[in-house]
Amino acid sequence: MRLLLDENISWRLAAYLQPYCAEVLHVRDIGLANSPDTTIWRYARQHGYDIITKDEDFLRLVITEGFPPRIVAVQNAQIPVGKLAEFLLARLSQLQEFLGEQKEFGLLLLRLP
Repeated sequence: MRLLLDENISWRLAAYLQPYCAEVLHVRDIGLANSPDTTIWRYARQHGYDIITKDEDFLRLVITEGFPPRIVAVQNAQIPVGKLAEFLLARLSQLQEFLGEQKEFGLLLLRLP
């Protein structure tokens, strides 16, 4: 898995996910902090990343532009980064399946209770 964390996801999440991914970057790591969603989308598409976000604008991009990149949209995620990491890692097999070889779906919605 090659993941790009959107601006609304803490950069600290990368350290939690790194052991399970080929690469995890945050938008600030590549100079895209404060960039429009479409710019982040294009970067991910051109460089082979999938995006983890809390931003619903990426849902619209999947619908209008298709995929890749695939989008993991986390809803109700106003929690500490450690708790978000626990939530995502508890669903690691689901993430690996979605972000692996499957080509049917471009959006995975994960909702925290």
